[in-house]
Amino acid sequence: MVESSGRDRAAIRAAVPIGLVLVVAYSWWASGVAPFSAPADVALAIPVVLVALLSFRQPLHRPGADPLEPATWRRTWPWATLLFIALGLEVAALALGGRSSAVPTLSTVVDHALAWHGVRFALFVTWLAFGSWPLVRAGRVRWGR
Repeated sequence: MVESSGRDRAAIRAAVPIGLVLVVAYSWWASGVAPFSAPADVALAIPVVLVALLSFRQPLHRPGADPLEPATWRRTWPWATLLFIALGLEVAALALGGRSSAVPTLSTVVDHALAWHGVRFALFVTWLAFGSWPLVRAGRVRWGR
């Protein structure tokens, strides 16, 4: 672990709100770009490339730390149950012709939800958060938090 001074920590604390404002502003812009266009491709590529470059800069695993616990049925059964329910609903909706108002397909629901900029914005911010989380954790290890 790299030792950090109080000055480094203060600089990081000052940069966090600025970074959050930039992420929110970028997400608002990126979620407003026309889908399946060149600007949309660039808007998605920028954070992917940035996270990829930063992941090479810092270790994602703390030396000497215990590895992650293996997946067990006890820990994964709720997720497997949700997956099977979602798949069952999707198959039922497709069997009804995909146009049933009583049982819409997942793509129909997503298409309707993505019509609103606010929903696209929230999903984009969530995507950025999940994608950057390993780097945030690695930064905490690196800076001694």
